[in-house]
Amino acid sequence: MGGIRLCLAGASIGNGNRGVEALGRSVIDVIDAVAPGSRISAFDDGWGVRRDASGRYPSTDLEYVGVRLSRRWHRPESWTQIRVAQALGGLGNPVAGRIARSDAVIDISGGDSFTDMYGPVRLQSIAAPKLAALRAGRPLVLLPQTYGPFSTTDGRALAGRLVRSAALAYARDPRSYQRLLELAGPDADTARLRDGVDVAFALRPRRPDAQVADAVEAATDGEVVAGVNVSGLLRDAAGRERFGLAGDYIATMTGLVRALIDEGARVLLVPHVQVPGGQGESDIAAIDEVVAALPAVQRSRATVVPSELDAAELKWCIARCDWFTGSRMHATIGALSSQVPAFGYAYSDKTRGVFETCGMGEHVGDAREVAGPAAVEAMTASFAARDVSRTRLGETVPGVVDRARGQLADIADEIRRWRDDPAGHGAIA
Repeated sequence: MGGIRLCLAGASIGNGNRGVEALGRSVIDVIDAVAPGSRISAFDDGWGVRRDASGRYPSTDLEYVGVRLSRRWHRPESWTQIRVAQALGGLGNPVAGRIARSDAVIDISGGDSFTDMYGPVRLQSIAAPKLAALRAGRPLVLLPQTYGPFSTTDGRALAGRLVRSAALAYARDPRSYQRLLELAGPDADTARLRDGVDVAFALRPRRPDAQVADAVEAATDGEVVAGVNVSGLLRDAAGRERFGLAGDYIATMTGLVRALIDEGARVLLVPHVQVPGGQGESDIAAIDEVVAALPAVQRSRATVVPSELDAAELKWCIARCDWFTGSRMHATIGALSSQVPAFGYAYSDKTRGVFETCGMGEHVGDAREVAGPAAVEAMTASFAARDVSRTRLGETVPGVVDRARGQLADIADEIRRWRDDPAGHGAIA
């Protein structure tokens, strides 16, 4: 089969967002299995080039390569310097050189960041590796992701140009696939536009170290376990205003935890984003607020998973649950892909499309429309229906997991063909 040289963008492994990490590790897991001998340069926001020393990928030469929008344009990690180096033929820049030598640049945009809703600077950052691949004449593969929304003329024009210039583009759910077709335009080669699934369904769980694993097992053994992710992104007034939430998010999640405990459940609180210091958008800060609001007798029925665990270790913990809910979408994907019944308490449209992939679209609530007792009632109804949901997931999820792995294997095969026949890859339109 043979290995391939890849630059992986938009899936930083070590930035504290376990959802983005899950995307990156899922891709590397599959490439390690289907393309032994590959070399992957995974772009992140670190400094310099660092070898992976984890030993988790025995068949892959994995390294982490720092890239960033930076005013320190003289730094090799700066996209400004990378662009200048590309114009001058590389000239020793480690990022430009790796892109030039790659068989393809594969880009996932953090799963849901290929949009202008976070402002022009964020879109510029998301576009940078895509543009660098095109400048170098290397095939650009857009891995399964969400496209849009685009509310500005410039944002939509840039997205359309990047999609049409790619060699291959996947969406991660049917709703995003329709947006992808619109961006590509009527003259696109539709064989290169594909309806996929979120790659995080392919993530392989990993047991944490013995101290953590034993503690989680001891807390959940013999219990009905309800897993709850509380998002730090939504915990304060700024988050409520930014996303147009219907009510007090922390009060809603506190009410949910209390209701689940009243139903006899042991609650496992799972953080999925960790910011240094545990504040800001860290989930652990939001979880701490919920725990602090519980009466002492209920607090003893709640267990908090350590925020330092990585995405694969958190998936192992989530798989211990009988039911799960959360506002971080990839935390709920950790549940769905483990056939754990789940409810997505969402703040954007992206979650519903992913749940529909598993036949679970009715188990999504929109935090912009419902909060407080009404939201708690919807989530506890989902908890009560967990046996029915588990049966359905047993029918739908194996196929979704196979698709998640199969689409990455197909991409590896395509890249091998392009490597052996450089004229074989062209633009979508």
